[in-house]
Amino acid sequence: MIRVCPKCDVPLFILHFKDIEIDFCHRCQGLWLDAGELEALMEQTGADTHDPLLKFQQQTGTQPNGRPHFCPRCDVALREIQVGHSGTPRLTLDKCPRGHGLWFDADELQQLLSMFPPESGTKKTIDYLNELFSTKSKL
Repeated sequence: MIRVCPKCDVPLFILHFKDIEIDFCHRCQGLWLDAGELEALMEQTGADTHDPLLKFQQQTGTQPNGRPHFCPRCDVALREIQVGHSGTPRLTLDKCPRGHGLWFDADELQQLLSMFPPESGTKKTIDYLNELFSTKSKL
């Protein structure tokens, strides 16, 4: 099955990083990470994967308003989940309700990683992503 972008409905490109496959949409710059790939990406770039912020993935999420977007793996409508610490701006991400993975709109993965405390080492992951996608950090 060819994976398609939940937002643009075009085929996703597969980018390989060590043992991780990042599904990337060239049109909207979105990313799909299969379950466990966020932690694997963080680990491969030297970040700590034990931060409590990662528990956001346990949320069941809510049905989004407007046009539904579908999981690239199972074609089920994605659910919205909220990420953030109390007192900080929240980030809304899209999650497969069957647990297949997470969709990140352009720059959302970098935004999520910037929410981690500095000692977690996620700056290395952000730098890697910015280099991979040839962008300058907007953070």
